[in-house]
Amino acid sequence: MIMENYSITQLYSELELSTPDLSTLAARCNLLTEILVDCNSLPQTQPVCRCLAAYLDAFRSELEKSMTDFRVLDEDEIPPAHKQEWLLDSTEAQCDYCQALNHVLLVSHFDREMLPHLTGLLHEISHAMLADLTVVRVH
Repeated sequence: MIMENYSITQLYSELELSTPDLSTLAARCNLLTEILVDCNSLPQTQPVCRCLAAYLDAFRSELEKSMTDFRVLDEDEIPPAHKQEWLLDSTEAQCDYCQALNHVLLVSHFDREMLPHLTGLLHEISHAMLADLTVVRVH
């Protein structure tokens, strides 16, 4: 059945009912990549990758919405109109890498021996993405 009128996020009730905050979305992505690390075959990875794609899309969307809150202008220079540095640039890049690796897992055919390396790399990047958003509180 082709579901052209529905985005992938509408297939997951948590994302359809409300959009969690960035750190919650990053935690969900990290959890899904932990599940992927435990997968031993491509048929096991496919449903998890589809779910991860939905959460990464939601994460990316929320990240883009919040980027204006995290803009930092370089005070040493007179900033040109379009030259800006973002506090979450690395998080944005990590999300792009996660989406790319997840896409490879969804559509590519590769040796079964490569599966743990690809899922491991995906998990490492998602873990770093989560760490970027996690504030450590020292009491």
